[in-house]
Amino acid sequence: MKTLITGGKSAQALKVSKAFAADNLILADYGSIPAFTSAKYQLISLGERNDTVIAHNLLTHCLDLQVECLVPLYDFELDPLLRSVLLFEEFNIKIFLPERTVSGEYIKEGGLVHAIAWAVFNESKLIYCSDSELNSRLESLGLERALNGVFQLENQQDSLVPYLLQIGQ
Repeated sequence: MKTLITGGKSAQALKVSKAFAADNLILADYGSIPAFTSAKYQLISLGERNDTVIAHNLLTHCLDLQVECLVPLYDFELDPLLRSVLLFEEFNIKIFLPERTVSGEYIKEGGLVHAIAWAVFNESKLIYCSDSELNSRLESLGLERALNGVFQLENQQDSLVPYLLQIGQ
């Protein structure tokens, strides 16, 4: 599968890329991109950031590169992509985000998450966790909450609380 992860110049994108190690990976970011080659992934520019056409720009790149899975990490991408999920699905491109109706539940007020780990869920199924000791707890959490996307996990009163992993810019 070909997967595009945004925020490609960030440490978070490199961490998240571990969850998709078996995929053909593209790390993408806005603005200029350093000339860099890697056997694990391709690094590309999404052009200059233009908030009025975020979803259109990402869809164009996904179609041009034949991407099947989009993992958005920037906070400014969230709303435009949530409004465009159906359009991406028409082109058989999966976006790793929770459903629009519940996405607000997974955004931490104030932004700072005291994460003990992070995990990736695909349609409620845990596909990767940075702390394998949490796997059994997360498998049931994913099913209970129908999680989809990349989440930071915070421990609150012995409960794991998921928040979307987002890069502010």
